[in-house]
Amino acid sequence: MSGRRSFIRIILYTLTVLISLIALSAIMVVWRAPEAEAWLWRFREGHPTLSSVKPTLAAPLRWFDDYYVVGDMGEGAFAIGEPLYGQCNFSYLIVGSRRALLFDTGPGVRDISPVVHALTSLPMEVLPSHLHFDHTGNLHRFDDVALPDLPALHTQVHDGVFSLGLYQSLGFVEGFERRPFRVAHWLQPGSEIDLGGRRLQLLNVPGHTPESVVLVDRGANRVYAGDFIYPSDIYAFLPGANLADYAASARRVDAIVDEQTKFHGAHGCDRPPLVDVPTLSQVDVRALGVALTLAAGTSGPLGSGRFPRVIPVNQRMMLMATYPWMAH
Repeated sequence: MSGRRSFIRIILYTLTVLISLIALSAIMVVWRAPEAEAWLWRFREGHPTLSSVKPTLAAPLRWFDDYYVVGDMGEGAFAIGEPLYGQCNFSYLIVGSRRALLFDTGPGVRDISPVVHALTSLPMEVLPSHLHFDHTGNLHRFDDVALPDLPALHTQVHDGVFSLGLYQSLGFVEGFERRPFRVAHWLQPGSEIDLGGRRLQLLNVPGHTPESVVLVDRGANRVYAGDFIYPSDIYAFLPGANLADYAASARRVDAIVDEQTKFHGAHGCDRPPLVDVPTLSQVDVRALGVALTLAAGTSGPLGSGRFPRVIPVNQRMMLMATYPWMAH
């Protein structure tokens, strides 16, 4: 009889351990949902989505070749778009009298350097808006790459070469290689970049990622916004996203612009079959700030969907939000 009781105790103990492990695993999956969602993206996609159907281009965009489009935006700025790529990336070339700056480089489906060299022969500095794969794919092709002077980024540099982190890049979700690149210099957030007759202020806007930056061109009353804001689904649920920081960044940017300021984001193609330079305004920044503040202050369900939470911002944007208690 005692042997039978011991056997039952062993079975119960084993079941308790198994249930505890399953419960702990479930908690960890929920807690690390941003990373889990990235791997689901990998299993769903695994490679870049490309289209062979050329869309209709709105002025000032024109085809540069069979992949890239370019548009002269005036005030020394050019939009460089990739409308055949699923995320429809836009990078921006800003040209001064002495030198130029390329803001973002796309995912690296194609080499972007022939495009920018066709637009300017001036010395060129390259700055990513943040370090996701679809903005850093061509950094390794340039000699003068700058990064925002943030302590966390310095720790990733060895012998002058920057190595992207797995979840910092997220390139694995579409099968892109994490290519290291050499950092030529560091730019202090809040400082101005003088291109000669054109000054750009660098602002760190954490939220989408910790290292996210925008460029403010006060002379042209423009903000080159990267993934801070763009007309499409705003991603605030991937690893590194922080809703409270994102909302604070939106308030800070809103405070330094006016109703006439144009925001040029890094993704477009939200009005197919037409493709135009992705452009938003201060009203859109305020609407995004409201949605982010609501999401940051709500620990439970909001909008639709379990993860990410899908929250309407306005007619041109949806916020895809994490939960404020999830690990960043």
